[in-house]
Order: sequence, then C-alpha cells, then structure tokens
Amino acid sequence: MNWEELLAEYRELGGIAENADLRQGSLGRGIFPIDPEKPVRLRTPPNLLVASADTELQADKLVVKQSANVGKRERLFFERYQENFSWGAGTLNDLWQGQLAWRQLPGEVQEKLLEIGPADADRFAEPTMELCYRRYLATHQFSYRGTPVLMPVMELINHRDQAPKCDSSDGIGVECISADEVCIDYGPSDCWGMAINYGFLAARRWAHSLNAGFTFEGHQISIYRKFSRREWVNGVRLPMVEVSGDKIGFSFLMLGNTQRPRIPRAAFLHVAKTTPIKQPEELFDRIQHDNRIKLLGFLRLADGLSLPLATLLRSAAYQQLETLSAHIGTRDIQSDT
Repeated sequence: MNWEELLAEYRELGGIAENADLRQGSLGRGIFPIDPEKPVRLRTPPNLLVASADTELQADKLVVKQSANVGKRERLFFERYQENFSWGAGTLNDLWQGQLAWRQLPGEVQEKLLEIGPADADRFAEPTMELCYRRYLATHQFSYRGTPVLMPVMELINHRDQAPKCDSSDGIGVECISADEVCIDYGPSDCWGMAINYGFLAARRWAHSLNAGFTFEGHQISIYRKFSRREWVNGVRLPMVEVSGDKIGFSFLMLGNTQRPRIPRAAFLHVAKTTPIKQPEELFDRIQHDNRIKLLGFLRLADGLSLPLATLLRSAAYQQLETLSAHIGTRDIQSDT
C-alpha cells in the first residue's frame, strides 16, 4: 500500500484528503501541500476513528480487537494503515529506541526526572512490546467526544506552536493554507511537557507549574498538570480548584506567558479567591521558586552529559525557565482590557 492507494481507500470510506502529500521534512515525516497556493484539507471521519481501548497487539502487530464494534472494511483499513504507515512502518522502532535512550540516562538523573515529572517509572524500564504499545497510545491518541481514539492519516501531522487546532465537529480534521509543512497544535502542554511526553523540543508561549505538593499557611497545596480540567473566563484558561478541609488542589497552574505576561499571576489570584489562602501573592512566588529549583537541580545533574536525550532535555529545561520568567504585573481577569 503506497500513499496514493491509502488515500484512495481513505476517501472511499468517507475520509477527506485534498492537496496533501507525505514527505520527510525538518520535523521528520509529515504532511505537505502539493500546491502551496491551495488549501490542504484532511479529515478522518467518525467511522475510521478507532477507540484506543478497542486495539491490541497480535503477533507484534497493532490491530482492532475482534470484539470491537468496527466495520469489516474499516477494520482492514486501520490494520493496513498501521502496517504500512505507522506502527509497522518505523513507529515501533522509534518507540523502542526512544525507550532505550531514557533507560541509558544515569540513575541520579532518572531519579530527578521522576521527582520533577511528568515522567513515570515506566519511562526508564527496559523496552517491551507492551510498553511501546502504551507509549504509542499515549502519544498518538486524541480525545473525541470524551473517548480516546486513534485517528489514521490525521496522526501523521506534526506539531508546531500557534498552528491550527484540530476540528472535531464531525470526525477529526484540519483545513489550512501552508507554504511549507502542515502542522497542528498538539494541545496545552508546555515545552517541558512536550519533551517528556513526545521526546522533541518545542518552544511554547506558556509554561505551567510542574507537579508539586507542599504545606502553606497550614494547608496541603497540590498542583497537577490536568489541562483538560479547566474553565474559560474572557479568553483566559483557568484551572479547576478543589478545597477539602485543609487540602487545596489546582488542576494546573500557568506560571509564565511570553505573549500575555500579566495573565499568569492574574489567573492565580482570580482562582485563589475561592480558597482560604490569605497570602496568594506569596504562594504564587513560592510556586515559581519551587519550579526553578527543580529545573536547576536537573540541569546541574545533567551538565556535561553527551547523550542526545540529555541534550534535548537540557534545552527544554532552559526554555522552560525562560518562559517561567514571563510573568510581569497582573490584571483584572473579569475585564476585557
């Protein structure tokens, strides 16, 4: 199955693919316009979206479970796609080599990364097919109407900051005009999160707090990186706050924003009004300090390591520190100015 054969079957099953070519670029394999003057249109329809929970490995191949409610043609398309363009066409090998790279980091660096997050212990384990399969799902699935799904063809599009977001009104798609590679925005994660989760360096406009837990004013403060738990006020993404006795949890916390530097502190002060915290300004500064200390601790341990992964993570830590510093002043979140 070559690219044109894939797209022909994709279209027969309801997919949209116009002015799209698969090539190697600076970000690796990706989608490029055939004619840069015309829009690229790609859309994987609902019938070609396969719930992550409906997939499994059989004889080292990524397939749809027999029990899944997926049509015969759609099932065959998904499995041919995986064999020729994704899991069986280099992605498994990339995941395997990536897992080896994480395992080769020195033990003290691994411990520091576990402390900082969002890496977990599995990140440093010996590679296995099952572990690579779980990493594939974590880095390729997309939430569609509340269900994590795999999206053939659309998953081939790479990330770039400030690129268009996917449209999920009817399937998952994108339409844009691009003189170069077509990219999408992978979501709200920051530079450090992109490096840990996806293994590439991508500067972001914002930096969020690392996972944190400490005592402040007698309260147990917890900060997570659950970006889907949020609300919007005047175009500002705000975290959800949970208060239970002496425990206060924030689903996430933006600490820096290069384009809107007054927003991070303002957003925190806004949500802190719903908590018993008496000195929110001081707590914001405490969280900033905690993030810097953790990243600097990693940089000291990783200093001088020549491993490619260590070099990438150092660059991500420096970029994260730079973006963390982009918090100047404050503003009224309720106001449009």
